[in-house]
Parts: sequence; structure tokens; C-alpha cells
Amino acid sequence: MDATGSGLGLAICKHIIEAHNQTIHIRSTQDVGTTIGFTLRAKKD
Repeated sequence: MDATGSGLGLAICKHIIEAHNQTIHIRSTQDVGTTIGFTLRAKKD
């Protein structure tokens, strides 16, 4: 696998999630991979 990205997409996502007062979770294991997750509250009617 060739990792050539600048990482800008993840930085943008982080700012959006934090703007909603939520957190982004990242787990990374060398030679295995990375998992990124977050939660957002559902819109109330």
C-alpha cells in the first residue's frame, strides 16, 4: 500500500466533529491498520 495523502481530509473531519462538541477516535496498529470513528447526535424534530 502506498500512503501518499497529505492528511488534510482527516484534519477537516476533526474540525467538523469538534465544532459539534463531539470527539473523533483513532486507533492505529502498526502493520495492521487504522480505524477512525466518531458519533454525532441525531437532529431532534
